[in-house]
Amino acid sequence: MNRLAGRLIARLVVIQLVVWGLAALLVVAFAPRLLLLDERVIGGSARLARGAWLATVALVVAATLVVGHRARSLLRALTVGTSHIDPGELHALYAAPARLVTLDLVATLAVGAGTLLPGLRPDTNDLYTQVELALLAMTIASVAALPAYVWMRASVAAALALAPVAASREAVEMLGTGGRRASRVRRRLLAAVLAPVAFVALGASLLVHAHLRAFDTSSRQNDAAELAQSVLDADDDVRGRTPAIAEARAHGFDAEVARDPALFSVARTDDGETQLTVPLVHGHALVRFQTARLSPGTGVSLALAFVAIAVAGALGSRIGRAFADDVALATRGLEATGVADVLRGGRIRGDARFESVAALANAADELGGVFREFASAQRRAIDARASTELMRGLFLASMSHDLKAPLNAILGFADLVSRGPLSDGQRESVAIIQQRGLELLHLVDTILDAARVEAGELTVAPEWTRVGDIVMPAVLDARALTEGMNVDIVGEIQPGVQRVLADSARLIQALTAIILVASRFAERGHVVVRAAMPAKGEHLRIDVEVTGHRISAAEREKVFDAFKHADRARRHGSLGLGPSLARAIVELHGGAIDVKTTEAGGTVFHVWVPSERTASRG
Repeated sequence: MNRLAGRLIARLVVIQLVVWGLAALLVVAFAPRLLLLDERVIGGSARLARGAWLATVALVVAATLVVGHRARSLLRALTVGTSHIDPGELHALYAAPARLVTLDLVATLAVGAGTLLPGLRPDTNDLYTQVELALLAMTIASVAALPAYVWMRASVAAALALAPVAASREAVEMLGTGGRRASRVRRRLLAAVLAPVAFVALGASLLVHAHLRAFDTSSRQNDAAELAQSVLDADDDVRGRTPAIAEARAHGFDAEVARDPALFSVARTDDGETQLTVPLVHGHALVRFQTARLSPGTGVSLALAFVAIAVAGALGSRIGRAFADDVALATRGLEATGVADVLRGGRIRGDARFESVAALANAADELGGVFREFASAQRRAIDARASTELMRGLFLASMSHDLKAPLNAILGFADLVSRGPLSDGQRESVAIIQQRGLELLHLVDTILDAARVEAGELTVAPEWTRVGDIVMPAVLDARALTEGMNVDIVGEIQPGVQRVLADSARLIQALTAIILVASRFAERGHVVVRAAMPAKGEHLRIDVEVTGHRISAAEREKVFDAFKHADRARRHGSLGLGPSLARAIVELHGGAIDVKTTEAGGTVFHVWVPSERTASRG
């Protein structure tokens, strides 16, 4: 179980909270200095800033949970390591960071636009000041989106690495053809170059406008104050007041004098007008002027910003095209490299201009080297296995032939000795020699035929044969080979059974091997061999039943495995050659062997052999 995928949604939420929290701190720290805000605006904006940040965070978390809910089943599958994964879900998870960043910027823009509404905007902030604050917050959020995207992309990539290779390959194919993928690469590189330049350029223009506006406001405010105090503040002579007011109106100052006293104050309206109240000796003066205007300096900064954006767009497009060409070059090189080329060795042709693509080509070359080493080792292993199989076959065949001659001589000599006058002890010793010699001769024949089976050289010559001519000789041979084991072997043949199509010698050999392995499991007990024709079925069934001994399911699986289970060989004196040879012989006849447990607690071997009923229905 991998917890990385299960914690991905929480990780994405934490990443965005950290990034957008730092962005809010940057706005709070630098907005007063960058926009030259006065203390009234700073104090009035504090509460709105907290509310706007909380609203943005709520929208960001909600967007992440919505996107994460769609990928919940995929993340659960990646956590538990399920191999069945929908490639479409992988593709959706791959696109999740871009979607989240887009939703985050939309949420920031929506919250910033909401702060412009009269009910939400503080009384201390006129519309132009609030627009500048919203644009600054959007600019910083846009810049913060880049590290957020990279951080989230790394987390998602770590989760996607847990997906099966087949599902990942299908997800990549869903991106489209090579041309579409190259176009996607170009667009992303263009955005990577264009977006930061656009943010910085527009942010610089915003700062220029804010500084020009602050300077214009401060200078015009000083001019208005001097106008009121020097021209309009006359004790008795008011003859020049009217021409002065008219001249001031011509320069953008709308002034009027009131008799009632008032304190000095500055107020700004939403249409960009500043109202300055200046106390006079007799009453006060109210001077209005416009300050929220686009100056030539603002126009120049905007022009420079758009020039920088255009240059960045051209540069990003060129870089994207060059990178896509490099990727296409590496892709064509990998696709054109065949197995023979990989085994022979050689680098991918073409010089990449980007280090990442060159590193990819080098990694592919190094992977080819690893593959060559693996292929060479595999070839050596295959050759070694073939040589081992050949040597084993030659050894078994040679050993079998070399042993049969002296064994036959020993058995013949023992038979001659047994015909002469012997004492009881001598006769018993000769009987033991004959018994062990027969067992050894049977083992040698089994080894030789097993080698023939592995070499595919064992053949049968089936003929129509009575079942009794197969069952009874097998029973007698097994009795001879198990003499002294205190095991009773009984043969029973159901009357009227069909003849079988079989190679008598080979089928007797197979049935004898099954009876012998049953005798070893019986130890001190009975082995019953029955031949019967089932009411339903086309094959004759020969049952070899061991009474009173149940073979476990695990043991039944090992019966027919040659050379694989030394523990069974120690207990039952067999390496599985006999049963495996018997199964091969029966299958050559078109039959089968299986092992079952009887209701009485014993074990029975079923040997199925084609009969006359099979031939008549065929």
